[in-house]
Amino acid sequence: MYMKTISFYLLVLCFCSLLTGCSEPVEPAARIESLRQQMQILDRGRYVIVVMGCNDCHTPDYMVRRGEIADEDWLVGSTLGFKGPNGTSYPTNLRLLASRISEESWLDIAKKMRKETPMADVMLPDVAEADLRAIYRYIQYLGPKGDDAPAALPAGVTPETQYILSPAPH
Repeated sequence: MYMKTISFYLLVLCFCSLLTGCSEPVEPAARIESLRQQMQILDRGRYVIVVMGCNDCHTPDYMVRRGEIADEDWLVGSTLGFKGPNGTSYPTNLRLLASRISEESWLDIAKKMRKETPMADVMLPDVAEADLRAIYRYIQYLGPKGDDAPAALPAGVTPETQYILSPAPH
């Protein structure tokens, strides 16, 4: 049985080698350039996330432990609510959101930020499309993690989670 298993894997390996040999070779320089461009986009996405303060709300304890939280723990949403005149909202788990929607849907959401939430003051709708794409790709790179944030609560309902009183959006 052991020899049959090894023989099977050797056969699969040989077959894959033959298939690879039949394909067009990728120019090493082109591949390196492509990887370099991908890394630049990821670096840009990380940079924009930091300078726009996305982690301040979408990463638990970021404001308290700013330099101590590793990237792999970023943007997982929060159960800390923001309670205002329109109800209570919670920072979305962007890692799960990005894993569920396309890049084009991400652009649409970012460009139509909800005015009735604490995000109303964020300049996300004014950010260059290339930067919004870089944010999405960096979040995709991080991969899905965590749980969904609690559902928003209507005005007049007191949250059972911790919350911050949020001023009225303008």
